Amino acid sequence: MEESHDFQFILPLNNNDLLNSRGDQFYVQQIYAPNEIPQQLLACKSKVHHCDPFYIFEHFDTYYSIIETKANDAAAIRNLMRAFDLLYLTVDQLGGQLAPLLASNEAPSSRDRVRYLNLTKMCIYLMIQTVKRIDVVVQQVLKEQQFNQQKKRGKQAETLEQYPDWDVKRGKFLVQLFNMMQHHLEKLWNPPVAEESFVTMVCDICYRTLELVPPRPDNRHVIDTLFHIFGIAIKRYNHAITFPARTLQILRSTEHASTAVANGILLLHEEYSISTVFSIIMKDLVEALTLDTSDIAVSRNFSNFLTEFSGIAPKLMIPHLSKLGDELLDCESHVLRNCVLQIMGDAVVSELTSEELDDEMKEARNEFLDNLLAHVNDISAHVRSKVMHIWHHLKEQHAIPLSFQIKVLREAVDRLEDKSSLVRRAAIQLIKAFLENNPYSGKLTLEELIKKHEKEVQVMEQLDEVIAEERKQVEKFNEQFGTVVPELSPIIEENVREFPELQFDKEEELDVLVNRILPLLLDKNYKDAVVLVRKADYMAGNEDLSQQLKPEERCAYLLALFNTYIKLANGFKDSSEEMLKQIKTVDFLKDSIEFSHVATGAMPKMLEMLLSKTNTDVFEAVDLFTTGYLFGIHGTETGMQRMLNLVWSSDKEKRDAVSNAYRRVLFTTDLTGRAHAIKVVQNLSKFLSKIEYGHYTAMEMLMGEWVASENIDALIIQVLFERFTLKLEGTTKDESRLALQLLIMASQSKSTIASANRTIIEDIAIGDRVRQDPRIYTACLQLLVNSIDANNNSKYYKRYPSNAKFVGDITSLFLSFFFHPKLPEFDSLAMSLFEYYYRMCQAPDELAQNIVSELIRRFNKQWLITDTQPEELPPTQTTDIPYSQTLPLTQDPSQTVLPSPTPKGPVRMPVYLVSRFVFCIGFMIIKEMIFLDMDVYNNMKFREELTALEEKKNKKDVASALRRQTMNVSAMEVRKRLSGVAAEPQQEPDDDLVGATAEDNIAEEINAICEDMLLYNPSALMSKIYPIIIEICKKPGEYRDPQLQQAATLTLARLMTVSSKFCESNMSFLMNILNLTKNMKIKCNTVVGLSDLTFRFPNIIEPWTSHFYAQLHEENSELRLTAVKMLSHLILHEMIRVKGQIADLALCIVDESDEIKNITQQFFKEIANKSNILYNVLPDIISKLGDINLHLEEDKYRTIMRYILGLIQKDRQIETLVEKLCLRFPLTRTERQWRDIAYCLSLLSYNERALKKLIDNVQHFKDKVQIDEVYQSFKLIISSTSKLAKPELKAVVAEFETRLNECLQVTEPGANPPAEGAPAAGNETRMNKTKTAKPGNKAQSGRQPKRRSARQKSSSEEESSEEEATARRQVGKQPRQQQRKQAVASSDESESSEEERPAPAKNQSSRRRK
Repeated sequence: MEESHDFQFILPLNNNDLLNSRGDQFYVQQIYAPNEIPQQLLACKSKVHHCDPFYIFEHFDTYYSIIETKANDAAAIRNLMRAFDLLYLTVDQLGGQLAPLLASNEAPSSRDRVRYLNLTKMCIYLMIQTVKRIDVVVQQVLKEQQFNQQKKRGKQAETLEQYPDWDVKRGKFLVQLFNMMQHHLEKLWNPPVAEESFVTMVCDICYRTLELVPPRPDNRHVIDTLFHIFGIAIKRYNHAITFPARTLQILRSTEHASTAVANGILLLHEEYSISTVFSIIMKDLVEALTLDTSDIAVSRNFSNFLTEFSGIAPKLMIPHLSKLGDELLDCESHVLRNCVLQIMGDAVVSELTSEELDDEMKEARNEFLDNLLAHVNDISAHVRSKVMHIWHHLKEQHAIPLSFQIKVLREAVDRLEDKSSLVRRAAIQLIKAFLENNPYSGKLTLEELIKKHEKEVQVMEQLDEVIAEERKQVEKFNEQFGTVVPELSPIIEENVREFPELQFDKEEELDVLVNRILPLLLDKNYKDAVVLVRKADYMAGNEDLSQQLKPEERCAYLLALFNTYIKLANGFKDSSEEMLKQIKTVDFLKDSIEFSHVATGAMPKMLEMLLSKTNTDVFEAVDLFTTGYLFGIHGTETGMQRMLNLVWSSDKEKRDAVSNAYRRVLFTTDLTGRAHAIKVVQNLSKFLSKIEYGHYTAMEMLMGEWVASENIDALIIQVLFERFTLKLEGTTKDESRLALQLLIMASQSKSTIASANRTIIEDIAIGDRVRQDPRIYTACLQLLVNSIDANNNSKYYKRYPSNAKFVGDITSLFLSFFFHPKLPEFDSLAMSLFEYYYRMCQAPDELAQNIVSELIRRFNKQWLITDTQPEELPPTQTTDIPYSQTLPLTQDPSQTVLPSPTPKGPVRMPVYLVSRFVFCIGFMIIKEMIFLDMDVYNNMKFREELTALEEKKNKKDVASALRRQTMNVSAMEVRKRLSGVAAEPQQEPDDDLVGATAEDNIAEEINAICEDMLLYNPSALMSKIYPIIIEICKKPGEYRDPQLQQAATLTLARLMTVSSKFCESNMSFLMNILNLTKNMKIKCNTVVGLSDLTFRFPNIIEPWTSHFYAQLHEENSELRLTAVKMLSHLILHEMIRVKGQIADLALCIVDESDEIKNITQQFFKEIANKSNILYNVLPDIISKLGDINLHLEEDKYRTIMRYILGLIQKDRQIETLVEKLCLRFPLTRTERQWRDIAYCLSLLSYNERALKKLIDNVQHFKDKVQIDEVYQSFKLIISSTSKLAKPELKAVVAEFETRLNECLQVTEPGANPPAEGAPAAGNETRMNKTKTAKPGNKAQSGRQPKRRSARQKSSSEEESSEEEATARRQVGKQPRQQQRKQAVASSDESESSEEERPAPAKNQSSRRRK
């Protein structure tokens, strides 16, 4: 048998090569059929049991047949697994025989060497081929199983039941292969160098396994084994050249291999000291990436590898980072740039943060940080965001040097204006990290830093003067000492020569010895002085050091000691070290100030982000303002106040973010119990003292939430009362008043706060403190009013009798305050008193009338008496303003008076008294009307219900009566309900309707009182007063005082809210005041009054709505702001119909005032959420803003439309809007209008149906595409829609692009080119315009042209739809030439109509002045 083994086994390049016979090469003699293989395997098994691996020579064909079988049935798989098990045992036996053979120092015989070489190659070959075959089958089964799961087929593919432990067996195979490679297999060859094909075959199966094995923790040992094999192959089998190339190939194609390769390369470095391989891999990797960075998958895979390796071995990566940065930071792939920058950041954190870095490492660190800083402004938003996160990580790890701190912060502040929300968010987080981990100080109050810096600079300057003086003293001393040196030097030399070593037993203080040296020198006792100097040096412990010096060096040393000790004895000081410390302090404070300046510069940008439509911007801005406020950053106070606007947001997440931010600032302390309560009260008081008046209501809302959630608990309320009553030690008057304001806010949501302490509040309200500060009087009354639960109706609480002592006291105090000329905030004081009357007292109308009567009595009763009786004054007399302009002054302005039209002559009075009186009248009449409308109505209704309950005893009637208790809350609502159901057919009344009729009767009675009695009853007080109010308003030239005019106008508006008759008769008069007055406060008050009137009498105010919108175009920003607020309020409450005039409101989106801009944006956001309101008026907005006569700048137009169209999200609305916009193309006539329409189209988001609408309407804009801006807008639609689009949508996009390109093609000769069509039409239009101008003018002069009213011109959706439908029919039916002619004609008509438009405005203004 052994004689037959004389052959040579050559590893085949292809398995089929073994079928050919060549010389003495081994070849396969027989391929067994599948049914023969089991029998052959049994024979192999018996041979294996005899522990003779050489059986392979005879049974090689059996294993070869199994490997080459193409079948994947169960029998074939079973044969494969049996073959693997037998081969595993065979190789194990072979290894046992090779170990002693190859370990021996004696070389094996030639015969043994050849036999074992053939056996080794054959066994390893068969084992590897079997593993490859099993891997192929397993992977195929896995793919089929995954495919079936994705398709959700009922019949599952063949599972891996045939390979229950294949991963384990493969791991054992690799360990066995590693053990075989550890033997000195090269000794089997002659010369002892393993052939390359053998090494390649062994490593190839390892590379394949590396590609297949997923990166799971349980596979870690497999990966380690693979790289141990690679390590042996590189070290002993010359595999170093192939390894980098194959590794890069695996990294390029296999996504999950990055982690395994990174760990494996580190293992090669640590276990086998192989480091050159990584350098080669890095070099080849950089070259591969530089040649091709367009392949996203390759870039991602390489990036993952680099990131993984830098994370586990940063020291190995740092030497290559410079080349990586030079080669890859300028490549196109943002993934690679992110990867390199991430590696640089990790390297800085892990290896380059030590203070003991050498210069080379510091230079490398600074280079990495410079690269990170440069890419803050990278072209890709992904890179900018990534770099911000890297800097954030560096900051948290304290890895940013001081020299980079301010640079990085400045870049982060600049990135707050980035167009990407991801970058903005990362920038805010980085700024926050800088504030939380700043290296300068815990509190960064800029003012404090500047003061401290100035102080330290002064100290430094003083030190500089001290040092200069010290230098002069030292120079003078050195001159004097220089005269002694010639005498002293010989004595020192002699002493050192005679006594080279001196021992001193007696211990003395160094200072004492030094002070004894100077007298000896002055006495020229140099010998003793030298001895003392040496003794002092000995006491200082420097004797050993001086012994090592040469004699001449010791003499110089002792001479220097003389100099030093004499200076010390003379009290000389050296301030150099102190100066160095002071310089560092000044530089530190300078950097702190710069840091604070840069951080403060972020705040204005953050204020804009508070109003962003992106929620993440808002949340991050809120978080940053909170952090900045805690650190005292200048500008954060404004941000904390602006955050209060978000309390009214419709987004609950924003409201919660704001509420949590204020909780963090105001309620977070390190204290407990009472100390915590005092600190919280201090925080609340400080914050309240700085908020603006407009944010007061939002603060009230938050206080209500905090009381409800018990953040403000009983202990905090107790501390507030102690502050309010000045019982808390150290409380100032301002702090007391702030505590009172906080109690008012808290009591609005919890009335027991005030009701439980009513006695205390009343005592203070009429005590001595209110005479010194009337604001306490006002606030106390407000707090007492809050003792009544706002949710209760008037029938649920008991009122004070009108003759109560406290009521009389507050009335007396009010009368005394009324006549005080310098009383601040009188309006608030008067309002609080009347509010208290009408909420807390019985018969409040009598109390109010008594006050007015008392005031009249104290003035002069004749002032209100006129010759003409009030009832004879017809209401129509008040519709004109006799003196609309300011008349010349006829008296001293300091003594403005109110003349009385009595025969006895004018009665002079201080104007401030008249203004206060008029204001009281207006507020009193409003409270009277509300009292009747709600309190009296509810009280009367309650009585009716009680009567009904007594009369009806059955449960059903009782239940229906109880249901009616909450049917209405005011008489005005009842009348509105009445008007809403008046036209319904009559039905048989049931019990519920009878009850409702009774309520309606009550409402009618109250309405009759308001309409006829309050103002028009001859015996009523108001009937005598309101003519005087009108008289003041009619004659601004005589009654010049602005405060008086403001009070009178406001009171007039309030009087009009009482009676519809009075309102209707004075409406034109109020409009004339609004249009003609130059006092902006009067205008603002009138706009607010009109808003109230709209809620009260909407039908009367509706014809005057245009005057509301007219205020939006005023120059005064306060008036525009008021108009925007009122219009927004009315439209959102559906008191004004949304028409085309809303385009005037849309213009406020680009207003100069940020507040107006923000409120307008919020308004459009709100109406966008209300059904189809915004969608319905959008065509009119586009039409009006696109009117060439408006002369709206194109940038402003685009800003407006970008915001408004961004609010349209429904697909159906977008589809219809696309069609409407396309139909506007033939209706417009200028290039600017075409650009505007195309831009609007580019702002929409397109689905398949919307894009088809665009394709269907190409005919309307195909001649406009010749204009570059129009074409670019359509190209933008194509590019934005193509991104991440589904195949169906991409097909429609391609169709639209084709149609668009057809519009640009040049037509055949003889036809009119599209590019020239539009200008020709334009020229024809201009010619027709010239021809028709004169007839138009004649017609205008001959007769009044027909024109539509303002309301008709601002068309609704139906009107615009009709125009578009007409245009569609005309364009669809007529030939192109007729279409062009019709377009020219329609342009002429529109131009003539544009010329006629100013005429009605002129006539209207002339009528207004008559």
